[in-house]
Amino acid sequence: MSSQKVALVTGATRGIGRAIVDRLSREGMCCIMVGSKLESFRSMTENPPVLLHKEQWHRGLAIDLARWPHWVDEKQFSGIHFSKETHSSGHLPVSGTWPLLQLDTGYELAMLVNVAGIAQASPSVLCGPMEMQKMVNINFLSAVSMCNAAVRRMIRSRKRLDRAPCIVNVSSVLGDPGVYPVTGTSVYSATKAALAQYSRVLAAEVADTGIRVECVSPSLVPDTDMIQSLSPQARERLFAQFGENNDTHIQNKEEIATQIWELYEKP
Repeated sequence: MSSQKVALVTGATRGIGRAIVDRLSREGMCCIMVGSKLESFRSMTENPPVLLHKEQWHRGLAIDLARWPHWVDEKQFSGIHFSKETHSSGHLPVSGTWPLLQLDTGYELAMLVNVAGIAQASPSVLCGPMEMQKMVNINFLSAVSMCNAAVRRMIRSRKRLDRAPCIVNVSSVLGDPGVYPVTGTSVYSATKAALAQYSRVLAAEVADTGIRVECVSPSLVPDTDMIQSLSPQARERLFAQFGENNDTHIQNKEEIATQIWELYEKP
């Protein structure tokens, strides 16, 4: 009997992250979903990810990635566990605390998708130290720590999986040095550029272990909280540069989720 595949997804409660969870769950994977607040997962009880069979489950863990490096040292996280048994019986998901990567026998970590990120609210000169640190903690440093935890687990899981484990880091077109700068996104763009370069070098570091590392750089995804949180001026500049009349088209969440699944499935 083959192992049940598990994916760890950050930023999983909404936007691109939720779309990825929905896609992976439809493919039969269990999802460990990381969100900043427990309340985000409680709202999922009305619209939980798909559960196709009794071995499949999903677990939401409340981890405030802005608290890096403190969250890295924590052993247990509050969360909610969704299973076929509770879902089919009409019972509420089980609340409890779990380690980040607690997996029973027969379950192996096949994917990590780092989606969590926050946008920049003002030009660099107006960004305070706390705002800058929060962006770096969430967009880059927490992603690195997630990768480190995943690699350690994937090395053990590799021999029990039918394909190579895969890490996918979600960067941004704004982190591409070949893209014309969009003012008002300087610190955010730098964190995404750092994540892209980190992914490139990490791929070389873990190549001998059989783990693949990929990085995707979505363009403008209008229907996300991140875009909506930008100032009107920043949104206007983004749409002007990455709108439908430009070479870089507007994307939707489902397109990105499909792209990430195809990266996992490629030989």
